[in-house]
Amino acid sequence: MASGSLVFLDYVHVMTGGMWTGIDLFMGILGRTVILRISPSSRIEVAKRLTPTMLFLMPSIAGVATTAGYILASKIGLWSTGSPYLAASVIVVLILLVQGFGILLPNELRVFREIRSENPDAEKIVKLSVRNLNVSGSQAIFQIIIIYLMANLTI
Repeated sequence: MASGSLVFLDYVHVMTGGMWTGIDLFMGILGRTVILRISPSSRIEVAKRLTPTMLFLMPSIAGVATTAGYILASKIGLWSTGSPYLAASVIVVLILLVQGFGILLPNELRVFREIRSENPDAEKIVKLSVRNLNVSGSQAIFQIIIIYLMANLTI
């Protein structure tokens, strides 16, 4: 953003958006399938290793992708189009942000606190982790929708 290069800004937006979508697809489909098929003790081990990384990575990626997309759209004049694709994109972004910062992030914090507690509640860790995997799958669907919308915005 500081460089003023639209190409670089576009690259950052597409790459972080792609990572966000890819991780949500992976976690929502494969991660959920694996977690539901392994033993409860293994689920807790996966949560212990995955939670700290996801707690930092996903909000960072979502924030950068969204900010870069907003600035890019502003710089190339997409905000003044009045396009129905733009309105739909804004609605989908708001849904993604509410899911991410209103459901996923608080649940990740709960899992993290539970993992760090003296006597972790395995059932709670598994329940919250599976809930996050379900929401990740939902986010992946919305991200595919927004990719379609954004592709039509530039036509």
